[in-house]
Amino acid sequence: MLRTYLTVGIIILVLVLGSYWHNQYINSSASSLEGMLIAVEDIIQNRHWGNANQQMDQLKKEWDETKKLWSILLDHQEIDTIDLSLKRAEKYILEQEAALSLGEVAALRLLFHHIADTETITLQNIL
Repeated sequence: MLRTYLTVGIIILVLVLGSYWHNQYINSSASSLEGMLIAVEDIIQNRHWGNANQQMDQLKKEWDETKKLWSILLDHQEIDTIDLSLKRAEKYILEQEAALSLGEVAALRLLFHHIADTETITLQNIL
């Protein structure tokens, strides 16, 4: 009987700790990517297209690393949406389209913020 309670307790502990780690990882990586997008936004507003391309390359590398683990933890449709939006933003920056670039970067920021919000364990997300 005690062995059963101990096993159940360990399973619950693993689930709680796993959920906490999942929440922390998603929030920190989304925040990091969002911060990089803010920097890209500032660079675009100043019309420094070369710097914007470099910053987008760094963002793309960071995203490729983050995506490896996110694809295990999150819905693939959200990841595909980010990939599409990132590709559009890269092209708009390459073509030096300020308005379209800023719009796509804002959409990416919203996507990262939305994912962090929806993955947070709250009563609203559970119900």
